[in-house]
Amino acid sequence: MRLRTRTLGSLSLFLILIVICFFGLSRISYATEQVSIPTAELPLVVTPCGQSPGALMIDVLCKRIKLPCSRVDMLTAEDLKSKADQGKGYKTLIIITGTSLKGMGAAGVDIDVELSRIKAIIQEAKKENILIIGAHIEGMARRVDEMDAASIDTVIPESDVIIVRADSNEDGYFTKLSKEHSIPLLTAQETLDVSSLLKELFHIEEGGSAS
Repeated sequence: MRLRTRTLGSLSLFLILIVICFFGLSRISYATEQVSIPTAELPLVVTPCGQSPGALMIDVLCKRIKLPCSRVDMLTAEDLKSKADQGKGYKTLIIITGTSLKGMGAAGVDIDVELSRIKAIIQEAKKENILIIGAHIEGMARRVDEMDAASIDTVIPESDVIIVRADSNEDGYFTKLSKEHSIPLLTAQETLDVSSLLKELFHIEEGGSAS
């Protein structure tokens, strides 16, 4: 009787372990299921939606990893079309979200002009099959007012990939947008860490160059 009880106990434990493993593997499967991250290609151009210094930051980070990048702060849809017509069209576009009153003042534009410019760029980029990366890399300092919100909401839902600095997403706002629009979200702890994400997107190996 004691042997039978021990055998039944062992069998029950075995069955419990199988159930735990099954549900554990199921959780792992659902947890790792995500939208695939597309490969970015050259040529690359970056522009801000709101004339913040973020575009300059991307330009500097690209130089650090030897990734060719054109920074055009007042890029237009006509610029994209002209490049494509010349057979030199851009393959990847990074749009920096978040606004700077100082930057817009220096450029002689306001938020309405910026949003119109960016909407036209996005429309043309989609026509040209250009990969759009929406980036918010300057932290919560670029999420303080309605202009910042307008910049973000104009760009991020239309992006193919989202890059965000972790402290910009403490409230989960970019995570929510990512899930709502099925857009892969890449997070950098600090602005400098964005270079690692660019390496991943452009498949740059150490000491190498973009494919």
